[in-house]
Amino acid sequence: MSSPVLGFDLVRIPHGDSTAEVLLRALACGPREIDLLAARHDPAVRVAAWESVRTACDDVPQITDVLHQVANGLAGEDFTDEVAGARVESGIVRVLQTSTIADADALVRLVHHDVLDWTWSTPLAGGPRLRTEDAGRAGDVLADAAVSTYLGDRLPDHVRRVLAHPYLQASKDLAPLPEQPTGLGPEQAGVARVLDTLRRLDGTDRACLRAVADSSRPSAGEWAGAVHDASWAVHLSDRVRTAAAAQLLAVRAFRAGGLDAADGASGLWNIVSGVVHAEVVADLLSSDARAVLVRPWEAAFGTA
Repeated sequence: MSSPVLGFDLVRIPHGDSTAEVLLRALACGPREIDLLAARHDPAVRVAAWESVRTACDDVPQITDVLHQVANGLAGEDFTDEVAGARVESGIVRVLQTSTIADADALVRLVHHDVLDWTWSTPLAGGPRLRTEDAGRAGDVLADAAVSTYLGDRLPDHVRRVLAHPYLQASKDLAPLPEQPTGLGPEQAGVARVLDTLRRLDGTDRACLRAVADSSRPSAGEWAGAVHDASWAVHLSDRVRTAAAAQLLAVRAFRAGGLDAADGASGLWNIVSGVVHAEVVADLLSSDARAVLVRPWEAAFGTA
């Protein structure tokens, strides 16, 4: 799952900014942090908690299934009628506000195998990858905390507390995450400017962004192609972790700026994630692809 797609999930759920914080913490982990997190691991209590997680996951609508149901329900609609078109668009936005792309298992895999990939040994002769027990325990603590915020109110309060408690206890001994973004690569200044603007949005700024999102929808195909180019540049330049951190910081800034799930579902996240992705690889991205990704942002705020 790419970081812009994960961000799309997180801006549409109630506690997505808290999930982003846990994942940022995971990205910042080193050997010392692994030891501190592992020390808080409690295997006995998490087994029962995960039974509740499984039950909750069964009730979370997956976006592909729900959109399929919507498509079937729209059969026979007159899409040339303006009122019908508005009704269709409103229905799709409601779907996007209440469904997710990822699930609890995807978050667990993300933490253990992607974010903490450096804790695994290089396999020999095609053998299995290995890591220490402490790395596995630390991964559990981080993944449990991420799941507790991702599922949020879908879980009973006591289950959320059980899942989050080891992480919260360990966090007391961990250095605080920096208020300003750091370690965002050679184009850090550009990313930081976008995030700072996003955090400081006022009512006029939000209205402007919403208007730009509405007017830019017809070019969605062009936008998707440009995001693909940016993602490829991220991969080739080995900035995957950098791009992930930037997108997670953008999730937090999105919420801090007063934008909500409806905004995320109706196109504003595409603008934000696109310009952030473009800034991460501004030195590598073609001028045409960069122009597509920054154009909506510049329409709202001027030069990115």
